[in-house]
Amino acid sequence: MSDDPGSLANLRDLVLPPDIPFWPPAPGLWIVAATCLAMLAVPAWRAVQRYRAAAYRRAAIAELETISAGIEQNDPDAVARISAVIKRVAMVEYGRDKIASLSGPAWADFVAHEAGTGFDPATIHRLLTEAFDGRTKPDPSELRLLIGHAELWVRAHRTPTVAEA
Repeated sequence: MSDDPGSLANLRDLVLPPDIPFWPPAPGLWIVAATCLAMLAVPAWRAVQRYRAAAYRRAAIAELETISAGIEQNDPDAVARISAVIKRVAMVEYGRDKIASLSGPAWADFVAHEAGTGFDPATIHRLLTEAFDGRTKPDPSELRLLIGHAELWVRAHRTPTVAEA
């Protein structure tokens, strides 16, 4: 070292602070992470609840697929079984007190009236009415059509809200 205060020999390197460690994170990061987790948890919880609430629809569709597989064996009760599946779904949607008493033409009227977009209410009504009067037996192509409409009804049907009614 020289006695001259302006000499470059008297310079020292800068002392840098130690590197910031990765762990543990700052408290603010914990708050942001908890908030993000809560924001993801709420929609996930609602999705699980909707999935569980729609279990009856998945069961009904599986039963309709089973009925569809048995059409070729000329099942005489196919229309009654299809109607029973639709009725169980309707009971969940509308309540037992409104649906359980419906049968025959009144049931066919209800199903046709409550059919939404993508349905052919006249076909549903005709097939259900003909099946209930017992005079004619639908052929397999009509049963497939009825099963297709029933699956659409089960998948898409929702009870009208108070504002819509």
